[in-house]
Amino acid sequence: KIFLCQNASIDVLQEAVDRVLSELEVSFIETVLLSFPENEKGEELTLEVIKRFWKALETIVFKETILTIGVSDLDKNLLEQLHDWAEVKPAVNQVNLDSCCVMPKDLVEYAKLKDIQLLTHNDPRTILPADSLQNVLHEVSTERDSEHWEPLWVLRYSILVKCRGIVKSKGYILKAERDIRKRK
Repeated sequence: KIFLCQNASIDVLQEAVDRVLSELEVSFIETVLLSFPENEKGEELTLEVIKRFWKALETIVFKETILTIGVSDLDKNLLEQLHDWAEVKPAVNQVNLDSCCVMPKDLVEYAKLKDIQLLTHNDPRTILPADSLQNVLHEVSTERDSEHWEPLWVLRYSILVKCRGIVKSKGYILKAERDIRKRK
């Protein structure tokens, strides 16, 4: 699952996929889920925002580096818009347990009709706020060196032994960037 951070460019998707392939020494990823951050202005996520990132993921699917792609936290309307527009259809939609105890009936019916797997999760929409990253960095470096870092993307991975249903490995990989112009 790739958690996009505020102001992420589409280039981060290929970068994140390349990084996990390299770190885990694998040649492909079975499923990549895309999670969009909460908009700082409180605006709703739109298909226009999703399209740019989805096209980038489709390109990686066509290279056979990713087998299936999905999304996180789309309601029925937005999932339907994405499905109708996309060349590579979403295979999964994760629904946050905080937003509902029961899956919305219209979403369940649509997912069943279009063969989209519905999963639940309890991840925060903003997986690593900038201030949390800076606090962690401050613990392992100087205060000055820990300032002005912004996460670009966070990737959570799980390696499963499919025939046994065992989690072999799991972890996080992230990329952050520092704006040195803000240093004093």
